[in-house]
Amino acid sequence: MAGPALALEPGEVLAGLARVERSDATFEETRHIAALTAPVVRRGTLRYVRPADLEMVVQTPVAERVRVSGTTLTIEGRNGVREVRLGDMPAIAGWVESVRATLAGDVPALGRHFTVRASGDISRWQLDLTPLSTELAAFVTRVTISGANAQIGRIDVIEASGDRSEMVVSPVRGKP
Repeated sequence: MAGPALALEPGEVLAGLARVERSDATFEETRHIAALTAPVVRRGTLRYVRPADLEMVVQTPVAERVRVSGTTLTIEGRNGVREVRLGDMPAIAGWVESVRATLAGDVPALGRHFTVRASGDISRWQLDLTPLSTELAAFVTRVTISGANAQIGRIDVIEASGDRSEMVVSPVRGKP
C-alpha cells in the first residue's frame, strides 16, 4: 500500500520551467471589465527568451506589441511607442514579474512579490500567487498560473478593481 502523496512544492514546478531557454506560444485572453457589457477578447503571440525578455504581440482586436527587456517595459500601439522603467511602477513591475519569474523558474523573484502555493503534480500543476505588498495588492488580488510539465497553459488574473482576465496559452510547435 502506497503512502500519502507529498504536497507539490513551487520549486518543483519552477525547476522544470527554469530549464526552458526560449518559448513561443499563441494566446487568447478574455478580459472581463466591469465598465463593459461584454468581455474583450485579445489574440496574439507570446515569446520568452531567458533570462528576462518577454514579448506579447496582440493581433486582434487592435494591434499592439508589449515588450519587457530587463527593467524596461515598451508598449507599441496605435498611439505610438511608450517606454516605462519598471522600477518607476512597482505594481506593474510585480505583475510582470509574476509571469517572467514563473517562466524563468526564479523562486526568489517570485517570493519577493508573492506568497506562492503549488497544487497538483508535475504533469498538471497550478501556482497560486498572492501579493505580499499592499501596493501590489491594490492592483492585483491574485494570479493563478497553471500548466503541465515545463509549459504554462493558463494565466488567470483577478484585479483589485474586480476586473479579471483569463489567458489560455498554447505552445507553437516546431519552435526551439
